[in-house]
Amino acid sequence: MLAKAGNLLREQHGDLLISRYRLKQAEGIALVRSNREGGKQPLAFASRPFVLCGLPIRRPPIDQLLFERRNGNFLLQITGHPQFGLPFGQDRLVLLFLATLAVRQKSQVVQFRSAAEMLDMFGMAKGGKEYRRIVAAFERIFGATIFFSTRTAEAKATLIHRGRFNFLREAEI
Repeated sequence: MLAKAGNLLREQHGDLLISRYRLKQAEGIALVRSNREGGKQPLAFASRPFVLCGLPIRRPPIDQLLFERRNGNFLLQITGHPQFGLPFGQDRLVLLFLATLAVRQKSQVVQFRSAAEMLDMFGMAKGGKEYRRIVAAFERIFGATIFFSTRTAEAKATLIHRGRFNFLREAEI
């Protein structure tokens, strides 16, 4: 009786077979390790509130304009703009891109040539759909008000530190 080669391999050497997804994941890990060891690992920077608490992963409902995330003593609240909504998901790439440029340019005012520069930095495809997504992400981030708070209990008192900011003061997209 004839059997498919894939079935035979799975039966006799199942421990040696991996999926395409796992293979791609292992190649990515190997690339990161190789770049790190060779001193050529690209660095990106992120603002503390977003490292500790993060944005929503999926798009919130259109009528939801407040997002809150806690991480121990840290609290992040984001109020979205009524027209643009809350930042979410891959919008975090815009935050990483802008924070990285601010560190590299040593300035709170960052400049870049085009959206293609950002797409290149993250290895994303270039096309109309991607540009529209980037512009929409900038609008959501521009319209958001961010509130970040930490609470530290000391021996004699509790220290509370709060800050409210807009990630972008002005943007020309």
